[in-house]
Amino acid sequence: MRHDCFNLFNAGPSGSAPVLKLRTGALYGGVHVLWMLALCLVGCQSSSTLGTNLQEPYQWEGLSHHPQYVWHRCSADSAAIYVRLPAHEPLHLRENRDQPFGFSLQLDLAIQPLDHATTDSVWSNQSLQRSFSWTGSADPERTELTARFSFPLAPGRYRISQSLSDLHRGSTVRSATLMDGRSVDAAVRSLVFDPATGQPAWNGHLAAGQMAGILVPPDLTDGQWMHAALPPVDSFPSAPFLDRSPRPISFPEPFESRMPAAVDAGMANLPPGDWSGWGMLIWDATAGLHQWTVQGSLRHITLPARRAHFPSMRDVPEMIRATRFIATRDEYRTMREARNPKVALDAFWLQFAGRPEQGRELIRTYYGRIHDANVFFSGLKEGWCTDRGMVYVVFGHPDRTKRDRYGETWIYGDDGDVNALIFRFSSRASGDDYNVYELERYPGFRSPWEAMVSSWRRGKIRRR
Repeated sequence: MRHDCFNLFNAGPSGSAPVLKLRTGALYGGVHVLWMLALCLVGCQSSSTLGTNLQEPYQWEGLSHHPQYVWHRCSADSAAIYVRLPAHEPLHLRENRDQPFGFSLQLDLAIQPLDHATTDSVWSNQSLQRSFSWTGSADPERTELTARFSFPLAPGRYRISQSLSDLHRGSTVRSATLMDGRSVDAAVRSLVFDPATGQPAWNGHLAAGQMAGILVPPDLTDGQWMHAALPPVDSFPSAPFLDRSPRPISFPEPFESRMPAAVDAGMANLPPGDWSGWGMLIWDATAGLHQWTVQGSLRHITLPARRAHFPSMRDVPEMIRATRFIATRDEYRTMREARNPKVALDAFWLQFAGRPEQGRELIRTYYGRIHDANVFFSGLKEGWCTDRGMVYVVFGHPDRTKRDRYGETWIYGDDGDVNALIFRFSSRASGDDYNVYELERYPGFRSPWEAMVSSWRRGKIRRR
């Protein structure tokens, strides 16, 4: 059978690379985005953002708008939040014919201090409430809306619930973030940004192959900053029934050191804020992980630099990598070593579907889940390569999700049913990555895992 007479993927520019068209929604440079890992800086990172329904936190298709957030401890006694969303998403109305069309948004924050008297975080009953109004007129030339809001906030570790409401539409998108600022030694944190646009690092990562910047607080501008980099490596999670410890991330020795340059108040392309006395580091963010450490200190920033179209997949090699969960060793090796990887990838999917139309549907479902896993579960590792990403891609969205301060429980089937499949993920948050959850593996997962992989290979997967 010849496999070069059809194309399961949409051809990219000049037909060189496939472009998978997933579904409509919020677009930033051709990439669907729902949330962001709020960047924290020098020492600790913020955690993931949740969806609107706490029982179905990873269902984003029905959301009316798709905000992104970056939190910043801008001074010892205050914090700031940067917000972005597509300009076309809020409903624009006008009071009468003489008034311009405009949007009306409201950002509500519920800030809960966390008690570290014991090893485990304990939710505090106290909560600080903040509300901000965000309005503006319609502008057909504008593609995105951005804003910065600041307010007093004492040093500490907080769980912050964020609610962005479209007052014209009557809809609200809720999310949550962990902001770690309890260290007196690191009360003011750096801010990572894109020096080409002056925007903070919205997607929780840097764009590989482009310049990146770090705004350094005044108390850290006199020291040397050491730069270490780790190239991308294949790191797949072990199957749910195999008890294997994940490989720790180990950086090589730093290859350069720099003193932060002074920030010129008149400089363009800086994020909104007061940067008087701050310093700045600018470097070429090659693909992989980058770690900047203050010399003589344990305080550091670790950041991933990823392809510009992340969280989507567009290149054939990366799309082949993503088949690792359902491909046999021989199939995977054949695709990786093929003289024409695109034809080999088409053949891989066609063998399960039989018809190109069915193959395209399988591809949309599989890589749609890859995309969503990257959106929700990414930290230092791409989301689809994490334990939660692996389960999400193969099994789909859980029927029910439960959270506590120790982790997450995913339920496939009816809650309480003896036949329900239950996965438990324990939080393994660290100063480098607060979006790390480790699956509690169990030999009994072998049967449902192999059954689901078999369903994929028979082309019998329903979208969920």
